[in-house]
Amino acid sequence: GAGTSGRLGILDAAECIPTFGTDRVVGVMAGAPDAVFKPTEAREDDPQEAVRDLRRIKFSRKDVLVAISASGRTAYTLGGIRYAGRLGAKTVAVTSNPGAPLARLADVAIVPVVGPEVIAGSTRMKAGTAQKLVLNMLSTAVMVRLGRVFSHWMVNLQVKNQKLRKRAEAILVQAADVSAAVARRTLENSGRNLPLALLILWKNISKEEAERILRDGRDVSSVLRAASAGRTLAGRRGRHVARA
Repeated sequence: GAGTSGRLGILDAAECIPTFGTDRVVGVMAGAPDAVFKPTEAREDDPQEAVRDLRRIKFSRKDVLVAISASGRTAYTLGGIRYAGRLGAKTVAVTSNPGAPLARLADVAIVPVVGPEVIAGSTRMKAGTAQKLVLNMLSTAVMVRLGRVFSHWMVNLQVKNQKLRKRAEAILVQAADVSAAVARRTLENSGRNLPLALLILWKNISKEEAERILRDGRDVSSVLRAASAGRTLAGRRGRHVARA
């Protein structure tokens, strides 16, 4: 995307790395990286720039393009979706204008109805807020289907700082029903690898066995789901009850 739409796409893509442990969501924006921090509106008028940007990241027919534009007419975004279509890649449009070219070009069009902006034409307001909600739902649903979530826990969380370490420990306490001390020790012994620590505790196996399971290409969510078939998951003291 371009402008506010592009920034929202980059924001959602960046959050997928620490939250879900994946770098497969890539933000592409007209004029980036400079345009992330300062306006470069003229860059959105060049459809070929989108083609160059997609070629730079080696976008292919195996990928999915999510094209974001409140108006549905931004030249940069249209250039990108047309290029993706020529490659045979699947495309999704997020726009607030159902009659715009972007919605017609996409395989799937998501068109939140927001009505006129409070400040006429300032689509960073209602349209931008709706776009962020749509992107949250879209990326989260995809990551759930890819096995990056188990029950309501972020089981592929990347432990990169103290806040995320505490969050990972809390997930272990709730998901594996262990004490905080056991969760802390297991997380450290696994090299702060949350999927590894979960498998060790959930299946009561060694670190080496857990590493073998992950090396075989099985995601931690599917392993835990198979091990918990028909079982009710509950956090310690009965909190956070859910079905796998």
